[in-house]
Amino acid sequence: MTYQGFTTYAPKEKITRVTRGKKRTASRWLFPRYIFVWMDAWHALFSTIGLTRVLMNGEEPARIPHGWVDYMRSQERNGLIVLPKHRFFLGQRVTVGGGLFVGAKGLYQGMTNRDREIVLLEALGARVELAPGLLR
Repeated sequence: MTYQGFTTYAPKEKITRVTRGKKRTASRWLFPRYIFVWMDAWHALFSTIGLTRVLMNGEEPARIPHGWVDYMRSQERNGLIVLPKHRFFLGQRVTVGGGLFVGAKGLYQGMTNRDREIVLLEALGARVELAPGLLR
């Protein structure tokens, strides 16, 4: 998608809701309030209409790992991300396979109501929520 001259990506996930006893399929943003942007001159972002802030890494915008968007797109069916079902049991030892905590080890704690995987990381002693598909 192109928005104000930038190529962007904002994945949506497929969800199933039960309303008045009937199952309904809908979609919602996988990362609400975030848009991934391809750019060369990132300073132009700051004059973009509707932009609240840019996620920074020091003095420049944060970058996602190479190939991450291609991986996310490979998980789409009819334009919506299909998230994996529970692959781990509570207390199972897991390793983070991607993202900011890549290589970190921890204990699987379940899933949030927004289908994020919860892990208690050993090194940090902290509970983190991760996008599905990042654990091994």
